[in-house]
Amino acid sequence: MTTPVPRPHRRAVSQLWLGLVPLLVVCAALLGVLAAQLPGARAPLADATATSVARVVESGRPPGDRGLLVTFDDEDGGTRTGRIVLAEVAEVPQDAEVTVRYDPSAADGPTTTVYADGDAATRRVQNLVASMVVVAAVLLAAAGATALVVLTRRGLRPRPPGSVGATRLVVRRGLLVRSWLELETAGGTRWLPVFWTRELTGLAPDSRIELRGNPVADRLVLPVVDGAEVWPSGRLRDRAPRGEQRAPRSAQDLQPAGLRRQVRVDVVAVVVAPLLGLVWAYLDEGGVASFAGGTALSAVGVFWLFQRLGSDPEAPAHG
Repeated sequence: MTTPVPRPHRRAVSQLWLGLVPLLVVCAALLGVLAAQLPGARAPLADATATSVARVVESGRPPGDRGLLVTFDDEDGGTRTGRIVLAEVAEVPQDAEVTVRYDPSAADGPTTTVYADGDAATRRVQNLVASMVVVAAVLLAAAGATALVVLTRRGLRPRPPGSVGATRLVVRRGLLVRSWLELETAGGTRWLPVFWTRELTGLAPDSRIELRGNPVADRLVLPVVDGAEVWPSGRLRDRAPRGEQRAPRSAQDLQPAGLRRQVRVDVVAVVVAPLLGLVWAYLDEGGVASFAGGTALSAVGVFWLFQRLGSDPEAPAHG
């Protein structure tokens, strides 16, 4: 007898796209902004083609007490004066020597900027490049993780079907609410986090469901509830999930949980984004612009993570 083909879990794919698309848009915008700033930040350093060993004459000069007045011998043997702008205020001993780069065609004088490793200009270029690397890494990691979920869950379909007893649990941990299936298997009780689907709302406790895969040996299995796939949002576990367990509402008490409701539920989690934006701005030393970029990236990153973990859009009752 041929085993019926279950309906695909389209809701899980929609939820994954819901988290990924904003992240793609914000990351692309941030990469564009950072890439546009990089040539201007590199231009002064590119023109500084000559090097020399300079001697510090005075520290604590403008701008903001970060300037160092230095003198050095140029390529023609003449003595020149220049200014190094430090990334932050620091006391540098008089007569200290430092290797500098300078533009041979630039005018000589105490307001002519020369460059040294770790100064403000060099640090700005490094911070821009590091920010681009971080944004690109977040983008690639999120896209790769999302694709991996889709491919691995679809790969569970051909596995041999079996039957287990299942009870739906709703567990809150912090701001994240997830649906779990408590499975009674031959190897004992197992717990599986799953992406929400409408079929879960009608699942009675200790119902018999189809399960594709071996719940004793496999890390991932595919439950089938009421003829529909229920994708796992994480691996199968032999310990109960940590967090506050709540009783799911009955199907009669629930309003339709579409993607709009999913957004309303999970957007609450982005309250942490400004705090992460402050950390980004502190590390990047970029001020308000870095704070705004870090906040935006953190907001879409947290929102994506909630969708990747399969957050439950239903409002569970206390239980």
